[in-house]
Amino acid sequence: MNILVIQGSPDPASMSAELAQVYTDKARQADHHVEAIDLSHEPNFDPVLRFGYRRHMDDETLPNRWQEQIRRARHLAFFFPIWWTAEPSILKGWVERVLTPRFAYRHDQGKLMETGLLGGRTASITTSCQGPAAYVRMPGGVITRWKYFILGNCGIKLIHTDILGRMDSTKDTPERREAFERRVLANMPKAC
Repeated sequence: MNILVIQGSPDPASMSAELAQVYTDKARQADHHVEAIDLSHEPNFDPVLRFGYRRHMDDETLPNRWQEQIRRARHLAFFFPIWWTAEPSILKGWVERVLTPRFAYRHDQGKLMETGLLGGRTASITTSCQGPAAYVRMPGGVITRWKYFILGNCGIKLIHTDILGRMDSTKDTPERREAFERRVLANMPKAC
């Protein structure tokens, strides 16, 4: 299976970056074809959508390259922390600059929701937060927004989420993180 791993933390030493790399390595060992985007190593990426969708930015090189990677992928694996009840701003900017109209979705007159143009793909989200994992899963929370209003609007089906909550508590031990990593790897799609 063609998998695209998107690491959305700006910190290259983050747990998200570490997990994304472990996932990438294990997916390759499992005979998946894997491409990776690590936003912590993209100093030339401007995540600010400066003109909305009214006009293109001066340099669309990176977003165009990432769109090609999405076209090749059957599964998108997102790794990011939750900060202030949302993904980091660099990942939000990636969504805005890459999952664009006429590539990821289109507006149809008279329809409430967009028509997704990236159907036939699945996605998974691996995330961590300082609060309880239940807060991330709450209706209207970040997982709901990603499932229905980001991925869903693009036609991508969210099939799995792994959330490690209470990162600031005494419960956060190396053993707990290792168990979480094993769970994330066990939920990887099977090779086709």
